[in-house]
Amino acid sequence: MKSNRYIVLLDNQHESTIRSVEKEFAVSVTSSELLSKDNRSFDIIDDSHAVLYKNLSMMVVDNVDEKQLSLSLTDKKSPIVYFEKERDFYVADELSLIEELKMDIDALKNKILELESTIRKKPAQQPSVSATELEWGLKAIGMGDTLFSGKGVNICILDTGFEIQHPDFAGREIEGKSFIEGEDWDRDPNGHGTHCGGIACGNVRNDTGKRYGIAKDSNLKIGKVLSDKGKGSTSSIVDAIDWAITKQFRIISLSLAAPAKLNEKPSVLFETIGKKALDNNSLLIAAAGNDSNRPASLAPVSVPANSLSIMAVAAIDKEMQIARFSNAGINAATGGNIDICAPGVNILSAYPQKNGSSDNYESLSGTSMATPFVSGMAALYMEQFPNLTAREIWGLLENNAKPIEKLKYRDIGKGLIQVIK
Repeated sequence: MKSNRYIVLLDNQHESTIRSVEKEFAVSVTSSELLSKDNRSFDIIDDSHAVLYKNLSMMVVDNVDEKQLSLSLTDKKSPIVYFEKERDFYVADELSLIEELKMDIDALKNKILELESTIRKKPAQQPSVSATELEWGLKAIGMGDTLFSGKGVNICILDTGFEIQHPDFAGREIEGKSFIEGEDWDRDPNGHGTHCGGIACGNVRNDTGKRYGIAKDSNLKIGKVLSDKGKGSTSSIVDAIDWAITKQFRIISLSLAAPAKLNEKPSVLFETIGKKALDNNSLLIAAAGNDSNRPASLAPVSVPANSLSIMAVAAIDKEMQIARFSNAGINAATGGNIDICAPGVNILSAYPQKNGSSDNYESLSGTSMATPFVSGMAALYMEQFPNLTAREIWGLLENNAKPIEKLKYRDIGKGLIQVIK
């Protein structure tokens, strides 16, 4: 039976506070300081055991009484200041919507098949283009004008893992950890994480020598927070971000999303996480989500990108138009605004080989693809300006972004990321 898991925000982490929580909810609390490759959160958390993430002042618990949690919020003596039930997150590429809809009721079957067919046929309907032309995104952000490569900067990709055997990354030292029980971080049957890692940290194709990656000399770090099927949860993401902050990774890239409702306020949990990351000199960059169907309908920025302390990234296409699927800052009054935009349509990057194929590359679309563009650019800035804080790098990304004529702030924020010449 699936558990009811909650993420609980505490106002302090004093020993007396932890003891009172243990007593009130009849659980034993383990600090994230004690976690290791042999002692994972998913091995610990159950009805009687919780984990406290020290960098975030958050605790994850299973099957506690929700009414009791609610009462704690009204108790001035309680250290609990907020709690939220765990939610599901998915990869933020265009085809992920199809997989989610497939699990829905039979009445949607015909609509799903029609939508899937339309999306998969799009490349065949377009004129064939050379590998160089597929790298339009790098040209759009001015990659030909930089001498920087992200050298020495740690970029952490929180996603479906990474295919460590990919030939473009042979001999490259890659650190990682899995936060999904029973699945390894250094293989990627899904392919999404490898594609995102390739955009942010890759270099050139081993077959043609054409470039597709941004921060080729950065240090690639991998946190597997989404399963091989592209699905994850709040607790695995919180666990991974706490780990990344402990490791002092400067950039944490999140090409994942959970839909937000119209006028929904940002999650207090993720707003707190974003602030604590910035306080620890780490920048969280997240996909705005792919729930729109422009021009007919716009969807608000997804969780966690809708938090003010997390950079929200929209996607544009080769024609410098907002991507059809890219979510919009229509919840800006509550915090859910777009900060910046990047290429996100028909983006070529590294990909695991498919059965019967020798191809190591794939072209994908989504705000998932735009997000590692920004993460890679942030690494170039951090190498170029090593004394700037994460907050200052955020400001630099926005201040040097290029406005796009006729596109709204609601859709692209400050504009398209650019190399600083």
